[in-house]
Amino acid sequence: GIPGDHSAVHRGRPTRDREGGGRIGMQSLASRASDPARAAYRARTLRDSPMRAAVPRGKPALRGRLVAAALSDPPGAPSRSQSARFTFTDDDLAHVLRAAELSHGSDGLVQPHPRSGCVLLDSAGAVVARTFQMGQGGVRSEVLAAREAGARADGGVAYLNLEPAHGPAVGEDAAVDALVRSRVSRVVVGILHPVAGVRGRAVAALRDTGVRVDVLGEFTSRFTSAADERAASAVAEGIARCRDANRHLLHRVATGRPFSVFKYAMTVDGKIATTSGHSAWVTGPAARQQVWAERARSDAVVVGGTTVRRDNPNLTTRRDGGHRPARIVLSRTMDLPGTEDANYGLGTGDFEEDADAGAMGAEIRKRKPRTNLWNTDEAATIVMTVAGSRPEFQAELRALGVEVVEFDELTPGAVADYCAKRGYLQLFWECGGGLAGPALTDGVFHHVMAFVAPKIVGSSGEPAPSPVGETGLERMTDALNLRGLGIRKHGRDVLITGYLPPKSSTGALAETEPREGGGDAAGDAWTEDPLGIVEAAAERAGERRERAGDDDGFLRFYKSWDVNGALSNFSPHPIDAPSVWGGREDDDEGETTAEWPTVEHFYQAQKFSGVDDPAATSAMEAIRAASSPEEAARIGRTLQRTNPSLIRPDWDECKERVMRAALRAKLTRHAAPRNLLLGSRAAGQCVLEDSPTDAVWGLGRDG
Repeated sequence: GIPGDHSAVHRGRPTRDREGGGRIGMQSLASRASDPARAAYRARTLRDSPMRAAVPRGKPALRGRLVAAALSDPPGAPSRSQSARFTFTDDDLAHVLRAAELSHGSDGLVQPHPRSGCVLLDSAGAVVARTFQMGQGGVRSEVLAAREAGARADGGVAYLNLEPAHGPAVGEDAAVDALVRSRVSRVVVGILHPVAGVRGRAVAALRDTGVRVDVLGEFTSRFTSAADERAASAVAEGIARCRDANRHLLHRVATGRPFSVFKYAMTVDGKIATTSGHSAWVTGPAARQQVWAERARSDAVVVGGTTVRRDNPNLTTRRDGGHRPARIVLSRTMDLPGTEDANYGLGTGDFEEDADAGAMGAEIRKRKPRTNLWNTDEAATIVMTVAGSRPEFQAELRALGVEVVEFDELTPGAVADYCAKRGYLQLFWECGGGLAGPALTDGVFHHVMAFVAPKIVGSSGEPAPSPVGETGLERMTDALNLRGLGIRKHGRDVLITGYLPPKSSTGALAETEPREGGGDAAGDAWTEDPLGIVEAAAERAGERRERAGDDDGFLRFYKSWDVNGALSNFSPHPIDAPSVWGGREDDDEGETTAEWPTVEHFYQAQKFSGVDDPAATSAMEAIRAASSPEEAARIGRTLQRTNPSLIRPDWDECKERVMRAALRAKLTRHAAPRNLLLGSRAAGQCVLEDSPTDAVWGLGRDG
């Protein structure tokens, strides 16, 4: 029931509902109940929060020392007793793999975010909860699992593919609090959280309370005998699956850019289209369905201007509902079809979308089809160009709802850097060779999806286009050797996947030392796990960011999953606020209050409050019931655009007070984000929502 196709990753082992042999080293209920650290933690959580004290935000490294000083072991390190009694059974592996698989449950439904899954067992080894987080700001998987399990979690084991977000750097404690309150005796963590200031914090906090925590990566070096070989293999498989579940997050931290997938489809003779540019279709329906699914797992789909002119693509997911990635077009000169120009394309335009052109194609030709990307009803379109290019045409596009972003110099690298500032975690590049070559040179691509069709087209008069253009590589020994190779059949077509070598990337990942005795060619490209190198690079990058701190006088926040994310209105902090906001920011006496899942849920719903229309009431109910703040925002913004009569007439005048009331409610109820905010005052910092595009709240408001 998990959306998307992960058969190449999640293979081979059935999920088990019983844990036979995984209860090694569990503490008795009596010893846990009398544990002083656990009792002290309970006292703190009952009083308010484990992070009551406001810590200055200016020196993250100092914050880490303050946290670690209260612990018997540094963050992320097991105690001697824990490491001595570590074991890992087949059942442990099955549950870790299941947690990693569960974490994909939101794929295609919401914007990419750190994937988190949890499998919770009772003290007898029976599975009592399986959960995943639904998008950024959704309820944490650990919190959901504790709710679902209830008292059955007492003495049990929790399996997590990713360490929970915890600590002052993110202003969160809900996941750790839920696990401690549920009285689990053991937590198994696939990989540590890579974000700066977060790595190891939840593990340390759990160990501080007496919970046994096994982090798979801590124990790989302890398997030395032949008897350990099976356990070592199981641990390695568990780590690999957990890394794969968050490969976009690992790459984002390691490179400073979104994880970028380069997809193309070619014939066996290496052509992506005929000489005339006709490309419908290189591959069959099964392969195209995989492309649509990968689009849905991405923040944005990227193409060049040639693709728009030649193919007139839609670049949508072909799904009803769910996440709709932005469509990004790169064009230095804005040499693109006009808003009223006919665009018949030669490849993937509407009239050849799912069938032969025939009579239907002729009829559509008569209607002069426009450029599909200029219709933003189904998905956003962003055109990126050089400053000053065709300003009149830019104005026409903006009037249609197309966003235009200008660059001093438009390069694939500059685009990737900008997309990182927009908070993107994954880009899906479906460009031709003219754009793919510079993107490779700029170190933009990280992963390749190459579909190969059993066809031959050759050329007709002139060479037919190939997947990659100019790269400057002159010798075969300079070729970029892919690692972590995979191969899979989709209908008659074959998909080959692999990761580009670290040297062709950016950031800490590009600094990875080449392998001894052969550089990229060393090792087995089919069996190695290249994400291990990425995780190590992410750890180095995170440590650097912690040491650097926030020295520019600003406390910056944007995405709820990133540093300082608790200040985001998408953060997973429920608030108590009026069902219908009456205009008071700090006094709701006499108003009916309700619990709203997040600030964003409350804010979006109040657009429709007080409007005497059943549709407005239904909108508020739908927003409050939304599974994530992203879904709540989608409902509110869509209705505001398509049915503006439902919006309260004073919305533009009062929305700032609505947001202030919601933030006041969050900061009053939750100590962790409150202390994060107060820490900025102690450090003399200005708080800045670091969104480059939000013209109401963020940096985009005034540039």
